[in-house]
Amino acid sequence: FQEGGRGIVPRSPMRAARALQPLTRPAATGGWWRARRALHAHAQQAQLVSQGLPTFQVAAHQDTNIILREGGAIPKLGLSTFLTPPGEATRGAVSHALSEGYRHIDTSELFKNERDVGAAIQGSGVTREDVFITTRYWHAGGATPVSACRASMKRLGVDSVDAYLMYPPKGETLMLKVWEAMQGLEQAGLAKHVGLSLATLSEVTAIVRAKLPIPRIIQAPVCPFSPQRELLALCAELGVHVSSLSPLGGGLRLENTVVGGVARGLGARP
Repeated sequence: FQEGGRGIVPRSPMRAARALQPLTRPAATGGWWRARRALHAHAQQAQLVSQGLPTFQVAAHQDTNIILREGGAIPKLGLSTFLTPPGEATRGAVSHALSEGYRHIDTSELFKNERDVGAAIQGSGVTREDVFITTRYWHAGGATPVSACRASMKRLGVDSVDAYLMYPPKGETLMLKVWEAMQGLEQAGLAKHVGLSLATLSEVTAIVRAKLPIPRIIQAPVCPFSPQRELLALCAELGVHVSSLSPLGGGLRLENTVVGGVARGLGARP
């Protein structure tokens, strides 16, 4: 995502970004989703090592955080733990990322690795206040946003999360109802910021039209192959921070000739 991190990856460096994709909407269909499911199967079979993470000090490249509307800040770089199996794989990835300077760790109840994310943060030596934790809510799980967030917090071993994002359910009426229920998280002090994961222009527009609270943060698959200019323009007007999932197309486009040329010019690999 915009914060740029990736989770545990297969030993082959060329497959690293391909194997770790942001979580698409659980009910999604089509080639984009099928490609990610295939990558998921590949990642489960691959030999996983934490050394697959970028080996550079993130802090040296992270001049400032991004200031959010109505206060607070989010680190520019972050680690997504999607496709990172629970257990040692997740703990190793998060520990390695934190040691390299990452200060935003992104997980979800659907990833089944929140306990390991929390354990790695607690054992890292980095104070809780210095780590921005994002997790997510899936309406189809049956729990209310407040109860689901409390369950995530318990698994993470924290008293609150920095960002709690919902996967928008299908149907505008239901989506707006769930979004309205999400507002109780900030009021209860469970989440500093609430927002949407895999948000679309139509969903943000629907929230504005319904005169409901505007999200602080949304995550969307913004990249050179899917610039989403209308969504970005609307969010800029509203003061919504857009966290860019898969800034290079989720790794599926790393063999693109333009991407390869830029990488070679920098003396790097895509």
